[in-house]
Amino acid sequence: MKKEKVKSIIKYICIFSYSFLCLLFIYTLSRGDLYVNYGFSYAISRGEVPYVDFNLVILPFAPFLYAIFLLFSKSIICYYLGQSLLLTVFSYFVFKLLDKKAFCYFAVLLMPFPIAMASVIFPGYNFLLLLLTVIVIYLEKEEKSDYLIGILLGFLFLTKQTVGGLLCLVSIYYLFRNWKKVLKRVLGFFIPVLVCLLYLVLSGGLTSGIDLCFLGLFDFGHSNFYYEKFYLICLVIAFLVVVYRTFKRPKDIDNYYLLLFMSCTFPLIDYYHVSLFLALFFLIIFSDLKINVNLEKQAIIFILAIGFIWSFVETKCMGNLKIVNYQNLELSIFSSKYIDNVERLDNYLDNEKREVIYFLRGSENYFYKIKSNSSITYFDLPNYGNYGYNGTEKIINMLKELDDVLIVIDKECYLEESFSQQYLKEAVTYIIDNCKFKKRVGNYEIYLKE
Repeated sequence: MKKEKVKSIIKYICIFSYSFLCLLFIYTLSRGDLYVNYGFSYAISRGEVPYVDFNLVILPFAPFLYAIFLLFSKSIICYYLGQSLLLTVFSYFVFKLLDKKAFCYFAVLLMPFPIAMASVIFPGYNFLLLLLTVIVIYLEKEEKSDYLIGILLGFLFLTKQTVGGLLCLVSIYYLFRNWKKVLKRVLGFFIPVLVCLLYLVLSGGLTSGIDLCFLGLFDFGHSNFYYEKFYLICLVIAFLVVVYRTFKRPKDIDNYYLLLFMSCTFPLIDYYHVSLFLALFFLIIFSDLKINVNLEKQAIIFILAIGFIWSFVETKCMGNLKIVNYQNLELSIFSSKYIDNVERLDNYLDNEKREVIYFLRGSENYFYKIKSNSSITYFDLPNYGNYGYNGTEKIINMLKELDDVLIVIDKECYLEESFSQQYLKEAVTYIIDNCKFKKRVGNYEIYLKE
């Protein structure tokens, strides 16, 4: 085996290992919607049917892909290992696009401050959206098979229908130049889409899937618009740079992918969604840079230093952190206070011996369901826009049908006046007004629906 090939294998093994370390320890407190994304795949791996047994507002490609890694075990460790593999694939295409500048790009990507781009590395449909877009841009640059590009565009659509659908429009660029090229892409696009459509028909999830993923977008956009000033400024600056780059180099097709990829920031212009866009933005910008000096070693040292420093900062700032092993959620890191709240709630509910519905923030609901090895249901993601068209009325009607069930709510979340708050407060109001208050346990209030 040639020396260069051995070096390459070692490089990707190191990237895989460091990715796993980042997910498990270094950036684990920046996990965002990790438990929700994990929960989708966890539910599918248990045999639950999307849109029938539980609600989600994306098409099902990402949850199904990640569910493959959970066939071996439902443990989140397997989920992290699967994501580490995908991060290694991501790094492969970054090296193809940037060559020796790749490690400098990774250094920027893993800097957690002031722009929290490191949150992008966690598993879920948004990371997959980034990965597939990077692969498509690489295939465009290399002028690879249009059938293959079409298939990947189909997967992009099935990953996040809004952004993926817009990215498909880039192919119109070729429409009046080479219509056969567009036709091949259309044919490729429909291969995964028709497979998904067939699955939805056979599983009985077609009607509810259309309602949740398409009709519910009206409720989602109306109820969830929010922006953070700092990230809005970052977005505007990046947008102006892309527009300038497009005018200077109108034939570069990556400009159009980048412009349309910006749609991932709407309607939530926050640290996570803007960071997702900036991850692609910096990749394209780095491709323009001319770096004559080899900075690979310095960049690698910087990446390792960032990991060490950030771990130290999080430990000091977050106070008394502990590693705890829950069922399916091994080696989880939480504050001692949170672990105590979880234990107190579990003890109380175990003694009650009634069916329990967790009506907390989505991530917490999924956390409690996964660690108890329970099924995911429609009650577990009570956010605005997550129940299809006129969703608030639907979830309240579902609550009305309950009988002799304990419902756990987050009163502090309910009272919080925040523009970024997605918690479905009308449903919580119904619970408070129509159910019997039982007890307050830690941060939670427990009600009985009789």
